[in-house]
Amino acid sequence: MENTTERIWWMRIAVVFLAAGMVFAMAPPTFASTQQVPMPTPPDPLPAPAENGLYPMPFPIQTDPANYTYTDTFGHCRSGCSRGHFGVDIMSYGNKGLPVVAVADGTITWTSSSCCALAINHDDGWKSYYIHLNNDSQNPDGSYTDDGTLWYLPGIVEGARVKRGQVLGTTGDSGNAEACNCPHLHFELWAPVDLDNPNWRERQVLINPTPQVLAAESVPIDPEEGVRPCESGVCDSVGFVDIGSEWSLFDALSAEASVDDFFYGDPGDVPFMGDWDGDGTATPGLYRQSDGFVYLRNSNTQGVADTTFFFGNPGDYPLVGDFDGDGDDTVSIYRQSEGRVYVVNELGEDGGGLGAADYDFFFGNPGDTPFVGDFDGDGIDSVGLYRTSSGFVYFRDELSEGVADSSFFYGNPDDVILAGDWDGDGDDTVAVYRPSSGRLYVNLENSSGVADYTLYVGNYAGAVTFRRAGA
Repeated sequence: MENTTERIWWMRIAVVFLAAGMVFAMAPPTFASTQQVPMPTPPDPLPAPAENGLYPMPFPIQTDPANYTYTDTFGHCRSGCSRGHFGVDIMSYGNKGLPVVAVADGTITWTSSSCCALAINHDDGWKSYYIHLNNDSQNPDGSYTDDGTLWYLPGIVEGARVKRGQVLGTTGDSGNAEACNCPHLHFELWAPVDLDNPNWRERQVLINPTPQVLAAESVPIDPEEGVRPCESGVCDSVGFVDIGSEWSLFDALSAEASVDDFFYGDPGDVPFMGDWDGDGTATPGLYRQSDGFVYLRNSNTQGVADTTFFFGNPGDYPLVGDFDGDGDDTVSIYRQSEGRVYVVNELGEDGGGLGAADYDFFFGNPGDTPFVGDFDGDGIDSVGLYRTSSGFVYFRDELSEGVADSSFFYGNPDDVILAGDWDGDGDDTVAVYRPSSGRLYVNLENSSGVADYTLYVGNYAGAVTFRRAGA
């Protein structure tokens, strides 16, 4: 009954909370009224885990501080002063799509039926609300279509468990924020006062969240969450490439990992890694989509390519894997315009062309992003596809045309998909890298749900699987 009652109460007292100000410009918003409405008296002192009047939490939008602004409008008049403003409006300078994260571990106890707001009951008894999440689809050029078709991310439903720092959605202008075209997050924080009260509305009391988010700007999200998937032995790891073509290879999935940095390639090339010489260690490769040229290097150091050749057509996407089980990786292609895979089981040389593929087949929908992995542990890689608009993952265990052997939703729109043997059990599972938050989300079961392990790695332009010796 709590969730149903909460929806009715929310609609009665707040509708969906009004954005602070009805005119938005590239400056702090102008508020229609600074008149105060009496607000609830918070407990003094604030209950644990608060210390010195501050609740320990990360900032609810994970982005550069230059991308947002806010002022203290708690209690300011709304609806003709029939109510006060319940939260803080974190304005995103007209930008949709900034990642909004849970400020604590907890359970989603309410989602708006009209879009797009939710509440989390924290495990420590506190409660937070997140209002005006984005519901518009993103175009290839980064702009948004005001279509209201995308409401909640996969897995963000009533009853779902969420972790501190987990992305719940992104900044938007849903609800009555559509009227002012002012994307922002309305954030509320409620302190526990009587958690055993049968009336859920009296279990927590609203507090001014503005001092809390101000203090949270300096609080980092934990660098890693969950059990490290490979505490012993050697398992696959990850590498990243920045816009200046500097590679950063992590020797383990760990906050204490050593990182090997070097430069290789030109900006705009598609990076990947493969075991070109069968020594069990992956080294860099690049695919230049403008002309189909491949550049391979046999060591993880700066230098010129050891092997060059061309394969495919301009615009093709590289697929790297051991497609015949001989222990060596080769470079094949996926033609996104056709939804067709072209497999070749040898490398070219001396800048020449490879010629025709050994075989080809149709798989997936044109436009989906391909990735490669040994999903069934048979020693031969096969092809998967990722729909970046929705986080839909699907793959086959064989290199042939047909329906997917497995499919599930994982990640957020525009995440970067990877596959690797993260736990050393012999088969590959997916992970996604989220450039907006700089975090890697590892899935050990190839199924929908929250990540089994997350790691903060920083902000890069691209991500690759780093297959390591013995993995």
